[in-house]
Amino acid sequence: MKLRKVGAIAGIGVLVLAGCNQGGTSGGTKGTINIGIELPQQGSELAGTQPEINAIKLAVKDSGGTVGGWKIEIPNSVILDDAKDGVHDPQTGAQNMQALASNANVIAVIGPQNSSVAKVQIPISNAAGLLQCSAANTNEGLTKPQFGALDIRKTNPTKINYVRVVTTDDYQGPAAARYILQNLKLKTVYIIDSTDTFGKGIADNFQKYFTDNGGTVVARDGAPKTTTDYTALLTAAKSKNPASIYFGGVTADGGARILKTAIQLGLNVPFVGPDGIFDGSAKTKDSFLNLAGDDAKNSYATAAAVGDYPGRADFTAKYKAEFQTDPTGYSATAYSCAQVVLDALKRVGPTATDVKDLREKVRAAAVDTSVTYTSVIGSFKFDENGDTSQKIISFYTYDPATQDWAFKEQLDFAK
Repeated sequence: MKLRKVGAIAGIGVLVLAGCNQGGTSGGTKGTINIGIELPQQGSELAGTQPEINAIKLAVKDSGGTVGGWKIEIPNSVILDDAKDGVHDPQTGAQNMQALASNANVIAVIGPQNSSVAKVQIPISNAAGLLQCSAANTNEGLTKPQFGALDIRKTNPTKINYVRVVTTDDYQGPAAARYILQNLKLKTVYIIDSTDTFGKGIADNFQKYFTDNGGTVVARDGAPKTTTDYTALLTAAKSKNPASIYFGGVTADGGARILKTAIQLGLNVPFVGPDGIFDGSAKTKDSFLNLAGDDAKNSYATAAAVGDYPGRADFTAKYKAEFQTDPTGYSATAYSCAQVVLDALKRVGPTATDVKDLREKVRAAAVDTSVTYTSVIGSFKFDENGDTSQKIISFYTYDPATQDWAFKEQLDFAK
């Protein structure tokens, strides 16, 4: 493992914004198909997912809208929201995946955002043979057999349909622990997690690395997303004098409220969270930084994806020209997921006899372990479980001058 500074991976891949005008035919099309999008779209969840929806649409536009002989559309009817009462909801996500899998025109789905939702969706998409690509899921149990992945793809355990372009929490959790120990040089931490698949899982990985490498966890609490008052938990934590706080969860799980409560109680120590709080600037409505305000001045976030990639400036300019705002969070990885689908479609679209045949051929082509994708975030392959060969965790800190997350450095576990 080696920390790498800004600009250090300039050779990782080549930016392909337009998807090489991926294969439209001049003599009409074989039919119209849909790429589904399944993401939470309410409250603070939307702060992180709207940029992803935008990026997916931009990738399809850049492809020319016709790939491998098939016309691609993303109507609102296949952009489904898995949030309930403002927070991602696994049951809603399962219902959405059932609807998308039953829609004969949907040949792939991009999403979901949250690992707890993915855990209930994968059995459905796996049984249907429907390609699913996530730009943000990080729980290792979604893909890796040693962490229980075979239990959620029981129908077709070796017929992979779920891939992701971000790395996993068995890297992201330890990376955050290493950052606190080595970069911030702090030896004690209080851990609070959201109790769900993502929050508890990443906190478990964080805690193991932290304690195995000389750190002390002074206390740990689980606080589900329904928690309304964190005062008692943080009062007890403060009495144990932690030098830092690690939060396992997303903004919608109460991330900013936990931080603000800590500050109100005088527990003003570095606050470190995963990609669940890396969801936009203070100008982004309901993002972590927007909700935390000035209390975010000592906050840090990790992201389970490359932060410094060769085409970053070009992608930012292209995205801003289209949507009049900067891309944030996982917008580049969402664009990359769309590129995976488009690349597979380009390769197999001309030979597909109908949409049903196309769905299976796109799935098989996308998960082909011999294929190297040249994407907006660089080059990568998928392994036999659908995980990306990019094992990069990026680190961000709050910049009060810009009121946004500032990229600091990245840790490449593939080196």
